[in-house]
Amino acid sequence: MKKSILLLLIAIIIVCCSKTETEITTLKPGIIILSPEIAEIVCALGGEKNIIAVTNECDYPEILKSKEKVGSFSSPNIEKIVALHPDMIFLSGLEQEVIKSRLNKLNLPVYQFYPKSINDLLKTFEEIGILLGKENSASEFIKNFQKELNAISIPKIKPKVYVEIYNNPLMTVSTNSFVGDIIEKSGGKNIFQNLPRDYCRVSAESIVEKNPDIIIVTYEGISMLEIKERLGWENVSAIKNNHVYTTDDVDANLIVRAGPRSIKGIKILSKIFQKFNEK
Repeated sequence: MKKSILLLLIAIIIVCCSKTETEITTLKPGIIILSPEIAEIVCALGGEKNIIAVTNECDYPEILKSKEKVGSFSSPNIEKIVALHPDMIFLSGLEQEVIKSRLNKLNLPVYQFYPKSINDLLKTFEEIGILLGKENSASEFIKNFQKELNAISIPKIKPKVYVEIYNNPLMTVSTNSFVGDIIEKSGGKNIFQNLPRDYCRVSAESIVEKNPDIIIVTYEGISMLEIKERLGWENVSAIKNNHVYTTDDVDANLIVRAGPRSIKGIKILSKIFQKFNEK
């Protein structure tokens, strides 16, 4: 009798322990994401259910629009972030460095990702995949991305490219930036190879002097005609040959966001650069 009771107790303990283990392994960490490109990466890996809140700029994919909002990219609501008790907070670099510092002082679980190249982006996929327990999804994504990248045709003659990310003041990208690497991977040659910072102010005179073959504008609110009518730019090759592309031609998020859609941006730019070679 005693033996039977003992066996029954052991069986109950085993069942309870097994149940607890199952419950633990199925728990999903709650994540707050403060950067749109990182939010895209998490969703691409199938981790959208882990996201409990995002910043206003996190607008793709569609499911992010229904998530709780915690302010903007540059000014998130720290009090609201704390109140949501996240298991992890994902953010980016540059202007989010200050935010990272504030969150660290509150001993919050902060993870920073700032890809400065396509290789960095793929490493970020791998790192986030590990954090989310989505290693297989990350591995599959990386393999497909590399396959598509290797299939892209690079033009024989690399056009000189000027990327304008802002116009007041004029700002562009260094080759060492993520956008700069996108240009190179697409078969173009960034006219500003070296700059003091990844994203930096430049003069109109230096742009005209470097005479780009192609101009790509990554911010809204300006037309091709406005670019072409700039004083002193009439002899720039891109202006003379109508190789000016605005957000009406190319979705800037495919170029400036270091995320899963970057491969689409590379393909679009590659076609533009190929077209230049066909002139």
